[in-house]
Amino acid sequence: MSGDSDSDDCDMPSLVSNGAAAPPGAQSVVDYDEDLGEEMYVDGLSPALDLFSTKKFKTAEDCLDHCKEVHGLDLAVLKKRLSMDTFSYIRFVNYIRSESPSPGFVMSLSSQAKWGDLKYMKPVIEDDPLLMFNFEEELDPQDEDDENGFEIDISRELNDEIANPRNFHNQLSTASTSSTDSSITSNVTIGEDSVMMPLDKFNELKKQFDAMALELREKDNELSTVYEDMTKMKGVAKTLFNTSGEAEATSSKAKHKLVPVSEARTVEEDHSYFQSYAHYSIHYEMLSDSVRTSSYRDALVKNPDRLRDALVLDIGCGTGILSMFAAQAGAKAVVGVDCSDIIYQAMDIVRENKMDDKVKLVKGRLEETELPYEKYDIIVSEWMGYFLLFEGMLDSVLAARDKYLAPGGMVLPNRCTIELCAIADTERYDSLVGFWSDVYGYKMSCMRSPILEEASVEVVPNQYVVSNSVNVLDLNINTCTVADTEFSSSFELKITKDCDLTGILGYFDTFFDLPTPVMFSTGPQVKPTHWKQTVFFLPEKLPVKASQTLSCKMVCKRMKTDARALKVSLTLDEKTYRYTVD
Repeated sequence: MSGDSDSDDCDMPSLVSNGAAAPPGAQSVVDYDEDLGEEMYVDGLSPALDLFSTKKFKTAEDCLDHCKEVHGLDLAVLKKRLSMDTFSYIRFVNYIRSESPSPGFVMSLSSQAKWGDLKYMKPVIEDDPLLMFNFEEELDPQDEDDENGFEIDISRELNDEIANPRNFHNQLSTASTSSTDSSITSNVTIGEDSVMMPLDKFNELKKQFDAMALELREKDNELSTVYEDMTKMKGVAKTLFNTSGEAEATSSKAKHKLVPVSEARTVEEDHSYFQSYAHYSIHYEMLSDSVRTSSYRDALVKNPDRLRDALVLDIGCGTGILSMFAAQAGAKAVVGVDCSDIIYQAMDIVRENKMDDKVKLVKGRLEETELPYEKYDIIVSEWMGYFLLFEGMLDSVLAARDKYLAPGGMVLPNRCTIELCAIADTERYDSLVGFWSDVYGYKMSCMRSPILEEASVEVVPNQYVVSNSVNVLDLNINTCTVADTEFSSSFELKITKDCDLTGILGYFDTFFDLPTPVMFSTGPQVKPTHWKQTVFFLPEKLPVKASQTLSCKMVCKRMKTDARALKVSLTLDEKTYRYTVD
């Protein structure tokens, strides 16, 4: 499977060691943090950007202190004057970041109307530290006299009444009851001020404020729907800024916790990913991959005793081919789940093959979809992406396993491994790197480094392999966790001939450990698949000799900004190179 995602220029998040068994040479990822250095890991929140300049600060507190001392923005005064709470503070920050008002203008305001719109609940800056500031508890209100230090519009009281449709509506209603049909003008008293206007103008104004009051009530209702999320945000903020040693330790653990893709991305945020599987071309590519499809068919159809009368769950069913294989093998019932619109074609396919009595298809993200059975004997899925882990679809399989797999049940495939080897393909390397030296007569040397930092997915002939293959990850799908998808592994590559090393090649093997076992490989030594291989080209060719041993290390993590993409660190003889798989 394949998909698109944004690149991540940020440092990689630290990994969590879960204590699971690792292949030879593997070590704790947390220990490896010290080896890679500060640049690969994030030890706290992003710098806090000043509200009125490009200056950045280490903490939100420092930033807000600067706003008060340099710009004259006193949040304590505004909090007391405008009765601001956490929600209005969040809107306040996003309003300033969006509209860029001056500090003096902000301090002169006498209501929250400028940032009252719910659109300001959406962060302008992702992971903005100012939005994590514990506004209600950390900010100490100043004395009333503090307002005397600012120049405030003398018409503020009158403006407050006009800006508050609730209060003004009540006054308009009172005024309208004192009017008669024969009146030419009506008096509307606001404080000590009196305004004279024609009755028809007054009635028109009253209608406008009735509409404003209705709109305000509707916005209040909308705001209540996000209350729970904001409450959670406050809880996170308390944890982050708790100064006690125990709280800091808890916060540190929470910071490094790896969450499943379904928690990191909403269905809306994942729309482009699911939409990519609605295109027919990608299903043609996968179905025409005979290694892939025939392996799944053989694993199911050639093990009828395991499938007979079983309830089968097919995750990411696509066109429904695996569901139909399971039904053919004797399953009692099969449920296929897919969040892509291809599910509608799959329904037609199932009916066309007269299997709709056994195969039921459900549209939706598995973690948020109700299924017709509580438990399943077999869960099958073709979840693998480039370099095995790209796309993060394994998370949904593990979630289904923990929730739906019956005792004694099995996930298929049940095991996957990642293998690495060295390659020397100078012709391909020169064409990729040398291309930028002369592009239709122009030099584009600045493109060289970014291209090399992106892992390349391509078919590499076995003749270019110049070392042994080593296993760096072994996943038991029936027992592993999401944390196991991030790994660190030390290994050695033994060079087989004198050559100029051009890169490290990665591929994966897949196993169905059944009475009639089935496995397939995506390596260069066998028939190519649509997954091809993943190549990590070196910045420069590396001369090596036959029988030479390279001491290597790989760290693979998920990107912070895209949970479906990967960030890889590769060390060869003490030189470390970094790549993205996206």
